[in-house]
Amino acid sequence: FGFEWEPFSDLGHMRYGPEAALVIDLLAEYAWRCALSLGIPLFRVKGTNMFDLSVPAVKQHADLFGDRLYTLEVGQKKLVLRYAACHQQFAMLKDWSISYRHLPFGVFEVADSYRLEQPGELLLCFRLRRFLMPDLHILARDLEEAKAISLKVHAKIYEEVRKVGRDYVSIYNLTRSFLAEHREYLAKLAAMEGKPVLLHFVPEGKYYWVINVEYNVIDQLGRPREIGTFQIDVGNAERFGITYVDESGARRHPVIIHTAIIGSLERYLYLLFDTAAREEASGGKPSLPLWLSPVQVRVIPVSGDQIGRAIEIAEKLSAAGVRADVDDRDESVAKRVRDAEVKWIPYIVVVGPREVEKGVLSVRKREGGVSEMALEELLAEVEKKLEGYPRAPLPMPLRVSARPGY
Repeated sequence: FGFEWEPFSDLGHMRYGPEAALVIDLLAEYAWRCALSLGIPLFRVKGTNMFDLSVPAVKQHADLFGDRLYTLEVGQKKLVLRYAACHQQFAMLKDWSISYRHLPFGVFEVADSYRLEQPGELLLCFRLRRFLMPDLHILARDLEEAKAISLKVHAKIYEEVRKVGRDYVSIYNLTRSFLAEHREYLAKLAAMEGKPVLLHFVPEGKYYWVINVEYNVIDQLGRPREIGTFQIDVGNAERFGITYVDESGARRHPVIIHTAIIGSLERYLYLLFDTAAREEASGGKPSLPLWLSPVQVRVIPVSGDQIGRAIEIAEKLSAAGVRADVDDRDESVAKRVRDAEVKWIPYIVVVGPREVEKGVLSVRKREGGVSEMALEELLAEVEKKLEGYPRAPLPMPLRVSARPGY
């Protein structure tokens, strides 16, 4: 798929080929849609990735992450590369004029984020030094409002992982005083999971959050892997000078929920690839969800005489928003079908003299079986499966013969 290490960069940095770049763009849009589904007013922003450590708020927040920070010196300044979207969003929000009438609302950015992970810890698509975090920060009037919103966030995080047939093992990081004062709220969180959760107690007042939930899958090798997260932050609004005006005209600091509903884009991919590995281990064929498959339909003409018809089919599918291409290489049909299988392409359409004469398509589906379908039937089936998911056009030439090897 083109997810690779970049050897010309620092350790832990990835590069994304044409198919991989498409997948990342689709995931970024999907993460935005997940955030919108919470039903809270949202603002999508963009910003820089480096911040001045001489700014007290930046320094105090950076100090929480210890030796896992990227730093650099430019002239007399010492800068830090952001750990997530917090620095940029908080630096922006401190300049906004916010009323209690505006709350709650969220700010969203797919943030290039940097963590100086140890070389021995690095793992493609999971533990990286540079990654993309679809970071959402939700501002609430007080802790009670934040707790109510976090229940929606928690439900959404579980909804998304269960869509791909997986479940989380959750770790609740919190203080003993928070447990004593908010036991009913914690019981609601646990009830949504339907299974025991692990409570990890931290020292009072050490962190800016009062609860930090880590959502882990157990991967194919039996290892816990954190994917999603949310925190309720009671410290950074004051640290960065973020305020709102309450009903009485007084200035107050909002409580901030931090969340990445599907985790970083690369970690969500790790989850999908691990799910594919589990499927293969159980005797099935590994695959990505149809909406994320770089090529959704591959059309294979049996000979040069059918190339025109194959292109016509692919163009009609493309016009309807389905990513289709044509393998017109001078190779055997069997080899081209095998190549499409290796690339996990969900639908393989073979077009020969018989199919042209009868006006039908011979369709091989990745989940199994070969059947004859009219083009309209194939399109209707694919469109039904894509309903509600983001779409994007094919990011490369329609004809496979026009592409270099990579």
